[in-house]
Amino acid sequence: MKKQYTPLVLVLLAVLLTSCHPGYEVEVTNNSGKDLIVLSLDGDLKATPYPIGNNQAARVEVWYKLQVQYGGGIWNYDMPAKPLPKNYGKRIGVNRYLHRYQIEKDGTINVLLPDSQAPVANPPSQPDGYPVRPK
Repeated sequence: MKKQYTPLVLVLLAVLLTSCHPGYEVEVTNNSGKDLIVLSLDGDLKATPYPIGNNQAARVEVWYKLQVQYGGGIWNYDMPAKPLPKNYGKRIGVNRYLHRYQIEKDGTINVLLPDSQAPVANPPSQPDGYPVRPK
């Protein structure tokens, strides 16, 4: 009887252990005063555009690099590689976390606390590497 359960237990362990990698979702709020197109660039630098109206928010793909287009130009960013402190993320499912950001009038990107009502007039104190300013 023990031998019948061994393969099943091994398969279940493999599924559990390989699915433990946490996933992230990113929400961006536009507090710039103008309509934006947020371009999330993946590791191959393939861009996915996300139009975000003023005072609106959108969920975007986790980025490798970030570019924001606005009426008169483009802001480019190198986002910090260091993970955010835990208090800046919110668990939204099994092993999934939400990180929230806000783009300001000058292109600065602030991290928001996960339960804040965006847009936020006075962003919270920022972790190391933030706020991020366009290059």
